[in-house]
Amino acid sequence: MPKSPRKRALTSPHDALFQWTFSQREHAIGLLKAALPPEVVAAVRWSTLRIEKGSFVDRALRSRHSDMVLSARMGAGRIYFYTIIEHQRDVEALMVFRMGLYMMRLWERISRDQPGLTELPPIMPVLIHHSDTGWTAARAFQDIVAARGPARAALLPHIPCFELRLVDVSGGRAGALVEQALTALGKVVLWCLSVCGDDARLEREIGRIAAALDEVLQAPNGLAALEALLRYLVATHERLSVRKIGGILEKVAGPRAQEAVVTALDEIERRGERRGRAQGRAQGRAQTLLELLAARFGEVPAEVSARILAADEATLITWTARVLTAPTPEDVIGDDGQRASPARRPAARKRARRT
Repeated sequence: MPKSPRKRALTSPHDALFQWTFSQREHAIGLLKAALPPEVVAAVRWSTLRIEKGSFVDRALRSRHSDMVLSARMGAGRIYFYTIIEHQRDVEALMVFRMGLYMMRLWERISRDQPGLTELPPIMPVLIHHSDTGWTAARAFQDIVAARGPARAALLPHIPCFELRLVDVSGGRAGALVEQALTALGKVVLWCLSVCGDDARLEREIGRIAAALDEVLQAPNGLAALEALLRYLVATHERLSVRKIGGILEKVAGPRAQEAVVTALDEIERRGERRGRAQGRAQGRAQTLLELLAARFGEVPAEVSARILAADEATLITWTARVLTAPTPEDVIGDDGQRASPARRPAARKRARRT
């Protein structure tokens, strides 16, 4: 039975599907073997592959791309694979610079965790890209540094030198990949990423992954994989209903797989209904809390109102219990209920001085 993939706060359906799939070792090994130079593939001891903790992407950019760090033994040390999956549809001209920045952060952490190092381990940068045009920007860091003319040759030894290993899934195909190295689920996931948002291509090209999809569904965790795939397709093809997407998959799935499709669709719909009921209860509690605040304090500040409307049901229950005792609307939604009111703070300071 394969190990459950690691849990992580996810920022997008692209990240969710990628992390769910490639945080499982067998699929991660397949992706890296398919994407890396043959000499590196031959040198790595793949049985030692592990997923490293942490992310190096700036918080403000996590809606656009996310990362995964893996490492394995190579020779006497380890090699790190720094993988970024993009969530945007445009080509970012300075993406190679961002990759270099994240690689430096990874090296910084490695050197901090292993203070006796005298050499840094190699990092292989891998970019999973999807856009309307395909990749059009520089892959090599030295190509984005504005050094032209006769002085360029003299400057190059002083400029960082590395190149992205690019996996471009634009246009329905994963370019520069040794597809035979991918697992069946890896092939299906990269294809799903490649048709993101393009309903016509989803229907027209689904036959391309028919054999791989059938293999996925026959695996021990096939139903879980199918549900992850369906969730991604539903989130990225909003004009198509859940049942329509299920029907598209059923057309290419074998008879044994069709029952699995129906089962996964039923589970997705049940979870959607449960989320809808929970959201409805939260909206009702939020409205009640706003009415109570208005009755006690008058006009509710816009910031307080916005936080209430965005809160989940459990938080709203906690906040509603404070309405009768909190001195201000801000204290009702104070962090963990611990924020002292202005009226109490002087007394608290006096107690602190006496102790």
